Amino acid sequence: MIRANSSVSVANRGNQPSRNLLIRFILGGTTLVVSISAYFSYQAARNMMLKDLRHSAFLEVQRGGDEIEEWLHVRQVEVQTLANTSTVRSLNWPVAEPYLKAEVKRINEFFLFQIANPDASYSNTKVGRTNKNIRDRDYFKKAIAGKSNISDPFISRSTGIPLIAISTPIWSNSASSSSPIGAFQGNVRVDRITEVVNSLQYGTNSYAFALNSQGQAIAHPNSALMSTLEKPAPSLLKMSDRNLNAIARRMVNKQQGIELMEIDGTKKYVAYLPLQAANWSVALVIPRQNIESRLQFLDAIALIVGGLTVTMITVLWQVQAFEQRELKKSKTAADTANHAKSEFLANMSHELRTPLNGILGCAQILLRSPALPNQEQYHVNIIEQCGSHLLTLINDILDLSKIEAKKLELHPDDVHFPSFLQGIVEICHIRAKQKGILFVYKPALDLPTGVHIDVKRLRQVLLNLLGNAIKFTDQGQVTFNIEVIVRPPSDGQTLKHRLRFTVEDTGIGITPAELSKIFLPFEQVGEKKRQAEGTGLGLAITRQLVEMMGSDIHVQSQIGQGSSFWFELEISEATDWVQSAMTTSDKQIIGFEGSAYTILMVDDRWENRTVITNLLQPLGFNVVEASNGKEGLEKAIALKPDLIITDLLMPEMDGFELIKHLRQTPEIQDVLIIVSSASVFEADQNRSLQAGGNAFLTKPIQVDELLHQLQQYLNLVWIYRQSQPDGEKAKEATIVTAQLSPPSPQVLQEIVTLATKGNFNAILKWADQLEETDIIFAPFANELRQLARQFDEDLILSFLTKYVVEKV
Repeated sequence: MIRANSSVSVANRGNQPSRNLLIRFILGGTTLVVSISAYFSYQAARNMMLKDLRHSAFLEVQRGGDEIEEWLHVRQVEVQTLANTSTVRSLNWPVAEPYLKAEVKRINEFFLFQIANPDASYSNTKVGRTNKNIRDRDYFKKAIAGKSNISDPFISRSTGIPLIAISTPIWSNSASSSSPIGAFQGNVRVDRITEVVNSLQYGTNSYAFALNSQGQAIAHPNSALMSTLEKPAPSLLKMSDRNLNAIARRMVNKQQGIELMEIDGTKKYVAYLPLQAANWSVALVIPRQNIESRLQFLDAIALIVGGLTVTMITVLWQVQAFEQRELKKSKTAADTANHAKSEFLANMSHELRTPLNGILGCAQILLRSPALPNQEQYHVNIIEQCGSHLLTLINDILDLSKIEAKKLELHPDDVHFPSFLQGIVEICHIRAKQKGILFVYKPALDLPTGVHIDVKRLRQVLLNLLGNAIKFTDQGQVTFNIEVIVRPPSDGQTLKHRLRFTVEDTGIGITPAELSKIFLPFEQVGEKKRQAEGTGLGLAITRQLVEMMGSDIHVQSQIGQGSSFWFELEISEATDWVQSAMTTSDKQIIGFEGSAYTILMVDDRWENRTVITNLLQPLGFNVVEASNGKEGLEKAIALKPDLIITDLLMPEMDGFELIKHLRQTPEIQDVLIIVSSASVFEADQNRSLQAGGNAFLTKPIQVDELLHQLQQYLNLVWIYRQSQPDGEKAKEATIVTAQLSPPSPQVLQEIVTLATKGNFNAILKWADQLEETDIIFAPFANELRQLARQFDEDLILSFLTKYVVEKV
């Protein structure tokens, strides 16, 4: 036994070196692999960081270039604007001189303005008329040839001051003239360019310079390289310094980049960038240590990492793994909370609202057209209603967030109740017809005519319930029933009605287990293929909206037999519904009093610009379009419009930046600005108003709200279309009667009686019954339905009287 144990012990001791060797090999190999990986990681990180630092230095040059570009561009627009004035076009210097001197003082950027004749003689605001000429000046040659240009800096012959000439041709008003009648120029000092160039720095001992098209210095800290009265500046293209010569050649050839080379005897980085407005380039010379000194900390870390032991590497790996796990948890939580609720909501809402703006806008344009026949107007009206319903669905998710944050409020208004319900019925009738099922509408005969409700929210509730019923019904019918339960006692001022809204279907039904979940957010019951049709928010929002209205939704359901949803509301009766219901038809706006106003529409989407243009131009507005903020700013400065409508999200220059520039430009800083955006977040709306906007108009644009804001800010007095004479209405109403098949005299007499009482809701019900009774009555029922929707008793009686007489 002892011998056996000894044998095992010896064997274990023999295996120990092999085990230790294996461990050392693993540890050594791991250390080597980690060290190599660390080295290459360090190199990659160092190169990436150096790249970022070089880019940061290049951005400083780009900043200066952009500042010079913007300044030159504004000056060029000012020169072109003055050249197009009748005063300058006259070429009459005694007339133009006081005007141009006043403009020099007003703009406060130009040293002088000058008008040159085709023979190169000129007059300017500094020396007046002169016998000298500028025939040899390149900027004059280009201007008289019909090209606007910005010259290289030169020293004025008359003043001895370094100037830049911004010149443009002067064109005649005559259409037959194909050549300029003169040249107009504005001279600005080089001081502004020098000031911007001297402001460019990247650490100590860095400096910037600018070159013209010939490689001569426009601005340079070395005064020996600058032009004087005695001698012109030497060209850097002819310098003996090979590196400086190479940089100058790249700048003259309009290249850009950042390079490390020997300048002034030491290694330096040179970042250079060409300008677009003028044939110049800007460069920034940076000592090497200004950039690479920021890598010293990274180098020190690399040395420490290289000397760490395997234990330290393991510890660091563990720490890194722990941090990655924590970071992943934090990122998951942040993504769930922010992306799902902020970015998704904002992007989805904006992207869907933008095409809806075109759909609803064009529908509103067509509905305002007097040439649109009644039948087509009916279909366009359905397009507008369906588009509005789609917009309501888009708002479901946003509404849920507002409800949960207790930021959603009801906004009741007076409305004609039968026509409000009929609009909902028409939408649901189309959906039911597409599925091949019957849709039955059963309104009570004693429904109130005018009610005080939140139209948007009640429509949202009813369409959600009816839409679900149609969605889950494959055969049979969906019934929409409205009953007057009780008329509560009046409070002495307002008469109230208690109504029950019931939606019944013969669909698939809901199980008892699913009934407890149907009102929860993002819960969808039923078959998977039906769940894909919605967001799972409709019933959740519907229930909370009904609760805000002071009621609750009840439901009964049996599998395979169908479901029934109902709720009761106490609704106040209204008497002012007539004016709001008839405004569109009887008081259609066709223009405004006074002279035309110029409106600048700035939007990167052509369909959005088209909607505004086609809405406003027929009313007498002069609408000018711009596809981005930069173009909008240029046109605003040149045209000085009465009002600007701008989008927020645009390329090149967004709406916020455009408003900022408009408010900082003296000649147009008081222009009226309406911000129109598909963004529904209050933060964007408040930000646009704080930036300087006068009002906010949510997309899709509602024409009534747009016209209301124009009336408010431009103090407009509208001109309305005159109502059509009764005789003409009656004539139009009888045009198609010869092609219609009327019902029996008893039915006709019943409809006549209803028309004399003004019961349009009952007439609409008769039209539906006639259409269902026999297809031959469909044209008559359709005409009767369209006339009833106009709420004109005389028009319906004129239509019916002919058939009553014929039947008798």
